[in-house]
Amino acid sequence: MKNIISVLALTFITLVMMVSANANAQKPSSKSIVTDSLFVRGVCGSCKDRIENAALIKGVKKVSWNKETQYLTVIYKPSKVSLDEIEDEVVLAGHDTKDKKALDKNYNKLPACCAYRSGIAPH
Repeated sequence: MKNIISVLALTFITLVMMVSANANAQKPSSKSIVTDSLFVRGVCGSCKDRIENAALIKGVKKVSWNKETQYLTVIYKPSKVSLDEIEDEVVLAGHDTKDKKALDKNYNKLPACCAYRSGIAPH
């Protein structure tokens, strides 16, 4: 009888440990890192610098904007920052995205070489 109780207790403990390990494996890690991209309008090296600097906020690990494709690649921690927050910072810097347009007051602060809307930045 004592052996049966020991076997049952050991089986129960093993089962609890397996369920616990499985539950932990299914939870998203707070340390997970995501790579995503945004369409961001720009035309030159100054745009590249501005876009990348604007996107490099807390929680963002790496950014790279490609002038030819107009896409900003962002590596970030979603537990610290959202893609929407990153996009908002880029728009505040004066650059339009696919879903958001920079305010004219921010766009107008761009140098003439960065006039991606009309070819000539209004000042």
